[in-house]
Amino acid sequence: MNEKKVIYINLDGFSYSYFEMLRKNGGAQGFCELAREGILFKNLRSGLVSITNPMQSSILSGAWSNKTHNFYQHYDPETRKVVKHYRTFDAENIAEVFINNNKKAVAIHQFMLENNPCREGEFDRAYIKSGISRSTYTERFAILKKLVLKEPVKSGEVYFTYDEFPDFVALYIDDLDSLGHNNDYDGYPKRRTPEERYADIEKRLKGIQSEIVSFVDLCKTEGIYKQLLILITTDHGMTPFFGKSKLPDLIREINALGIRADTPYTVDNKTQIVALPYTIECALYYQKSLLAEKEDMLTTLLNSLNYAERVFTKPQMISEFGFDERGPCFLLSPKYGMHFYHRDLDESYYGAGHDSFNETSQHIFGLLLGENVLPSEYDEKVYAIDLLPGVLKHANGLKMKDATGRVFENWFIKRP
Repeated sequence: MNEKKVIYINLDGFSYSYFEMLRKNGGAQGFCELAREGILFKNLRSGLVSITNPMQSSILSGAWSNKTHNFYQHYDPETRKVVKHYRTFDAENIAEVFINNNKKAVAIHQFMLENNPCREGEFDRAYIKSGISRSTYTERFAILKKLVLKEPVKSGEVYFTYDEFPDFVALYIDDLDSLGHNNDYDGYPKRRTPEERYADIEKRLKGIQSEIVSFVDLCKTEGIYKQLLILITTDHGMTPFFGKSKLPDLIREINALGIRADTPYTVDNKTQIVALPYTIECALYYQKSLLAEKEDMLTTLLNSLNYAERVFTKPQMISEFGFDERGPCFLLSPKYGMHFYHRDLDESYYGAGHDSFNETSQHIFGLLLGENVLPSEYDEKVYAIDLLPGVLKHANGLKMKDATGRVFENWFIKRP
């Protein structure tokens, strides 16, 4: 088998809407040129809950939270506490597969692989960070290019030179996420409207596009492009929200049914429902079981809310998104612009998050490049967990043991 090396570039927060904006304004020439020789995924979807750590682990393992055990946080009715998942990552990931098969893996700022299995100062499984404390895409792509040029790279306190490009390299870039959240970031001040921020994002996206084109050209010049499969994608998009939170309204309407609802921070012995807000969405947990009549009333209420875009039940989340059993009884995603944040926003500014089932968060960018990739604009629905299982199988016939993502054979030119 003519094995391939895999490069996985994650541009955190790259909503497909950003790509459409860039293309509409005539600035996506680089991405479009690359797409003509690879696959542009036109219907690539994130997952639940579409927050960075859960989705980064899902992509890297090709599995949902029932395998990774990370969906950001949950409420524990027994202890009455919110349990944060942080970097919990229990599924086998693609870097582990390479290392377990005596191949080399390198992670550049891909934090979900730090010490799992990549570590600073270990040549075969190096974890590498830029020496700049708040590095951006330019410094991180510079490290990736050094690997191609066989130049020394620093891992911890040790310098390594790879005479042959590693078998797997993961690169993580978070500029778009930081800008998308409307943070003060790298010379860009917090903006008052999404339109002002979109101009910042477009400018930064053009810079990232230029680096990707430059990197692909370098691989071709150095004669290694034919050895590679390059996946460029993201974990989630970004959705703006404004003004007053709908959390007080939700709690009030549940209480009006004769069902006592509280937040995790006001729960007491009379509480029946706990409302756990994220940034945009809200999860509902039973503190006490409800009578069938009350449960029917609650379900009817939730599905009638004029501010809810989607209401998921626990069985739906498990069947559609392989959700961890510790997940909520209901998950509410509000309509565009609304939110269940724990406080109202200052009306002078807007907020933005990605724990949303709105298209701006769920529809994400994806591009697959390589000599054996069958060029197309791919319309079929693909989930984030479907990407690396197919790439890994085509690269060398290997599999992540916990992966549940589909393998799409029609992405690649069939080998003789």
